[in-house]
Amino acid sequence: MKRIFLIFFILTASLVNSESDIIENNQKIISSIEDNWNSINTMSGRFEQIDSDNNVEHGNFYFDKPFKSKFSYDHKSETIITNKILINIIDNEGYQIDSYPIGNSPIKKILSNNVKLNEVFTITDVKKIFNKEEIYQITTINKKAKNSDAKVLFFFSTDDLTLKKWVIFDEFGNKTVLEFTNIQKNISIAPNIFVVRYRH
Repeated sequence: MKRIFLIFFILTASLVNSESDIIENNQKIISSIEDNWNSINTMSGRFEQIDSDNNVEHGNFYFDKPFKSKFSYDHKSETIITNKILINIIDNEGYQIDSYPIGNSPIKKILSNNVKLNEVFTITDVKKIFNKEEIYQITTINKKAKNSDAKVLFFFSTDDLTLKKWVIFDEFGNKTVLEFTNIQKNISIAPNIFVVRYRH
């Protein structure tokens, strides 16, 4: 009986240690990603967007922290510009067509200064996958989301921790994928890139 208990104790202890090592390693990965991301003030490149109906769009993106982003589509007259308060939809002359409160949108969170992922999101999984290259996949839930089906998956390259893609699931299960390529970091972006004009 004592021997059985001892074997059980050893096995249990090794499982606990193994789980503790995984948690510690995941925290190191998250910390490294945060440090790298927070060292980036501006970023631009190309994007591919796939919506919940599998429509595919391409275009150019621009990030300028804090909170500013622009998504300019190749074959659409509408452009999206975000700031701390609004998601603006503008026409090809730069005039606002419509706008929506940005609220707790993941893009607002990720484009804030000094992001701490575990303060903004509940991190449910960290794993390494292979998709053309080795990637860290971080699965998160917005802490203020009322539905756990609303989640964001972030994908960072393992070599230089560059943000490669995010996948957003809304509370209705709709999925939007944004994949980033031709990335340039900490470059000069003209302030007028993010200007929204208004018709009187």
